[in-house]
Order: sequence, then C-alpha cells, then structure tokens
Amino acid sequence: MKRLAPAALLACALLLPSFACVRANAAPTERLGHLTSGASYSLAADPDSPTAAIGLWLHVPASGYSFDSPGIADLAAHALADAPVVGGQSLREIVEGVGGTIEIEPSPNLLGISIVVPKAEASATVRALAEAYFTGTIDAKSLDEARRETSVRAVEERFNIESELQSRLFAALFSNGPMHAPIYPNSASSLDAMHLQQVQHYAERAFRPGNASLSFAGAVGASLLQQIAAMGRPGNDAPIESSRVERAATQSVRGSSPAIAIGFVGPPISSRDDATALDFIASALLDRQLGRALPLPDGGIAVARFVTLQGAGVFTIFGVGKDPRKMKGVLLEDLARLRTPLSRSRFDRLLRAFRFHLASAIDVPQGLADNLGWYAASGDAAYAPGLPGGQYARSISRLTPESVAAAVRRYLENPATILMTAVSEKSV
Repeated sequence: MKRLAPAALLACALLLPSFACVRANAAPTERLGHLTSGASYSLAADPDSPTAAIGLWLHVPASGYSFDSPGIADLAAHALADAPVVGGQSLREIVEGVGGTIEIEPSPNLLGISIVVPKAEASATVRALAEAYFTGTIDAKSLDEARRETSVRAVEERFNIESELQSRLFAALFSNGPMHAPIYPNSASSLDAMHLQQVQHYAERAFRPGNASLSFAGAVGASLLQQIAAMGRPGNDAPIESSRVERAATQSVRGSSPAIAIGFVGPPISSRDDATALDFIASALLDRQLGRALPLPDGGIAVARFVTLQGAGVFTIFGVGKDPRKMKGVLLEDLARLRTPLSRSRFDRLLRAFRFHLASAIDVPQGLADNLGWYAASGDAAYAPGLPGGQYARSISRLTPESVAAAVRRYLENPATILMTAVSEKSV
C-alpha cells in the first residue's frame, strides 16, 4: 500500500510560507460536505494555483469482496480509466491529452485515483472522472488494456521490498478480511483468470458514490461539484473491517533481501489525539539525536510510519540491512527510550521538525488532495491533515512529552515481527 504521509497545516508562522497558510481563511461551509449521490467531498481551493488536483477515494477491498481475488480492484480501476466515456475518449486519454497525470493506488481496504490537470481543464476532468467511475462500463478491450497495466504493477510490487514486508506484516497482524489478503496476485495467470463478467460485477458494486470520497485542491471550486452532484449508481457498503490476531508473533521468512518488519496495531482514526501522537512518534523514532546507543548495523536503513485507518491503525517499522536481528534490537531499543517522556527541549525540536515535514507534504495540490481523500475515506474528513482549521492541528497542539510516552506504552508493546533472509541465487 502506498503510505500517504500524514500532512497538516500546522503553525504556519513556524514554517516556510506556502499556499496552505493562505487557505486558512477559506469559508468552512465550502470545505466538507455530501453530494446528492451520496459521495462525500473535501475541498481546499487555491485560485492562484496553475493546477487542479482531483482525487477519488473508495473504501473497497483490493482482493474482492470474498478476499480471494487479489488484483481485482486495481484491474477494475484501470479498466474504467481506459473505457471510452466522452466523445469516444477514455478518462486516461482525456487527462494525458492535456498534459495531466493519473495515478491509481490500491491499498488493502482503500483505493485512490489521483489526477492532476491544468487549471483550465478542471471542470471537464471532474465530469469525465465521475462518468468513468460512477456510470462507466468495462468492456473487453478496456479489460485487456488493464490486464497489461496491472500485470506490470504486480511485478513491480513483488520487487518492492517495502511492499513485500508490508504484505507479510499485515497478514501477520490481521487474521482475516482485506488487511490479511494480498493486494496483488503472485502471477499474471491469476489476473488472466478474472473474466469480464466477474470484473464488471465487482466494479458495479465497488464504484458507487455511496462508497466514495472526492477530494479537490488547487485551482478548484464548489461549482465543480454541481455538474456531478447526482451522478452514479445507488447504494453503498460499510467499510469492511479485519480482525486482528490475538497474539503477536515473530516469523522468519525467505524473501528478496535481508530485512525486517515490525508492526503494532494502533488506535482507530476516531482516537484523534492518540493517532496524532503515533504520527509524531513515527517521525521522531529514527531521529539520530534521540540518543541511540548504536547506529543501524552495517549501514542499514529504516522507515517508520503510522497508517491511519477507520477500524485500527497500524504502526510499522521497515528496515533493510545485512543483519535484521541486530537491527530489530536497535529499533526496539529506540522505542523503549520513548516510553520515558522526552526533555522539553528535545521534544520541542522534534515537534518543529515534525511540523515542517507535515507542511512540506502538502505544499503542492496533489499532496493536499491525497491526504484530504485518504482521511475522508478512512472515516473522519474533519481530521484530515491539511484541512484549513481542521482537527489535526488541534490534536498536535495537545501533544506533550508525557502524552507521547503514554502512547508508546499503550500501543507499541509486543510487536509482530517479520525477519526476512534473502533467497540465495541458484548457480547456472
């Protein structure tokens, strides 16, 4: 799953100037709402931006509603992007024809379609997006084109060490449901086995306004919503939650590289202050001035993230290096230090760095639209980092050394761990 780095408009006076700070005075009635069709929307307009970022986010299982068809969400999303909608052109052709970009990003239980186009093309693009995904039909030609695109992505993901670790870790943390199932299949033959009618039925259920959150940033306005307000199939599905395992465990596996994954089930998005604390911890954990006794072994590298989700978030640490067991000890030692409240001076320094990191992630419309859409689809649009006057900034203002240490003690104990050793190459 692509991790959408948490991003927020936080203490603009402490940060480099950006259009995000200007947006803080936007009228609150324009920022969040629901369309007649049932889709929710988040809007952060910047009339001076030369581009418009448009996002469509759906709470749908990447592996199908029976969790036995990895790749079907990506396949259906690409097929609808390639099916003709306006004047015989597909959404992809319309977007790329004006120099724009379209990205499709499935995660276990959310699917995102992110589009960036020139300012003048925003209205036509929003209309084409709604026609493609809310009323469009997959045909044999668009499905064949989608198979090629999804097959390439599936291969890329198999060679992406972080995706490999994440898939194994989520399967270890959750016993069933979309979080337990892989996003992509192991072979292209599995994609070929998904017939047209199967993908059509999935798309008709998944791609409905009632399952969707739209996000807009940059050169956008509320008028864009009027043309699509009633478009789409009726009905909706509640988000499908995954059951967590009762006891964490350590697994040793063979993979593409020596690496480690450490994971904890964290708070749901509704626990805003705790979720924000874990975002801060993920930022602070690998800070070299925390007092680590040893550097990461053998030049290893690591990244920590908190994935904010509706049912239960996931705190992850991924590391790649020659000695994963030694790396595990160093990383868990770092976590142990954070159980004790940081000094005020160190906490303040880390908080300034955290705020800068968050603000820089939304300094372009696409970054802002991605975050607005992710949090809305996860169940709390008002908490979306980057939303002017949103709840995230209020939660960060309540962070203290004591609350951060308490969050470590409450959530970051007894991890699930994946220790990966590289598969040895066979001699020819």
